[in-house]
Amino acid sequence: MGIKRIKPVTPGQRFKLAVTFEALTASKPEKSLLAPLKKTGGRNDTGKMTMRNRGGGHKRRYRIIDFKRNRYETAEVLTIEYDPNRTAFISLVQYKDGEKRYILAPKGLKVGQKINSGPGATPDTGNALPL
Repeated sequence: MGIKRIKPVTPGQRFKLAVTFEALTASKPEKSLLAPLKKTGGRNDTGKMTMRNRGGGHKRRYRIIDFKRNRYETAEVLTIEYDPNRTAFISLVQYKDGEKRYILAPKGLKVGQKINSGPGATPDTGNALPL
């Protein structure tokens, strides 16, 4: 994940940094791990406006992320992808039986890398150990 410095053409751009997307390896997400994402537009469940100046934006779908990492097997990293719902990149991993899951991609994770989770995992990049 590279960082580029923006040339300050206006005062608001001073000290601005932006992420480059050269680390991404996939352009389309895994369809089985997508869920619809409803926009509220600043309205509550009855349709009344509760927050002004909200709404619009590009249509997005939610990526189902495995935060628990409760499958104690080795998985292979297939892709590193952009997630429009968070500032972190996500990574698609596949287990030996073919099951695919999204995880949050740590810095330094590479495509083709083997990752583990559980009490027997080594403390390496991408591995998840219990507290």
